Amino acid sequence: MRVIRGQAIRVILLSQLFWMGFHVQARAQDNADLELRTNYTIQNYITRFRFWIRNDIGIRQSFDNDPFTMFLYRPRAIIELGNIVDIIPAVDFRYSYYSGLGNTFEIRTWEGISVHWPDVGRIMFVHLYRFEQRFHWTEGEREEETGFRSRYRLNMRIPLNNPTLADQTWFLDMRGEIFLPHDEGIQELYSSRMRFGTLIGYRHNIKWRFQLAGYFESGWNTYTDERTVNHYIIEARVRTSL
Repeated sequence: MRVIRGQAIRVILLSQLFWMGFHVQARAQDNADLELRTNYTIQNYITRFRFWIRNDIGIRQSFDNDPFTMFLYRPRAIIELGNIVDIIPAVDFRYSYYSGLGNTFEIRTWEGISVHWPDVGRIMFVHLYRFEQRFHWTEGEREEETGFRSRYRLNMRIPLNNPTLADQTWFLDMRGEIFLPHDEGIQELYSSRMRFGTLIGYRHNIKWRFQLAGYFESGWNTYTDERTVNHYIIEARVRTSL
């Protein structure tokens, strides 16, 4: 437990450094948005049927012109098909509190396919495609908004101090993701987004993993009709397996 607490302290200290660096960079740009995310993931492997049950619990705090706090709960299953392909059915529950606007609630169901290929030396590539169905409500309004969206993400993961992602291994994860809405059913500030980021993680053992990531997003501003890079995300995550 002392080792686990030590790694948790390291993640917190690293998150503060990320926070300071991104905050300075964001302040240097006009209308820069900054979002801080904390997540706890608990998962359990069902050996008989070869799939994972994973639950994410998170809080997201946005620091922009319309700041909000989001509470997130996301259960999902990860079904293994062979050694490199996973099928992922999932549902998200999201409640967002705004200080000056109507609060929102969203249920998001999605289906994904993940491909772990290829491995080049110690570098591991992971492709994830997901198709989302989104149902969105705003307090004070009777009608719901619905939307459909595709997302594709490419991860490149590199173990740093071991040849593979074994116990007590630090790893680096570089990723890029594309968001492609199929309609305009949900009005958002940014659509057709692209997200890029870097993640530093530590796998203590099969039960505990700690991660800290920094992202920036580029999207089409639906209000000013121009593309800008002005959304920054800091994410700290702790994952445990039963």
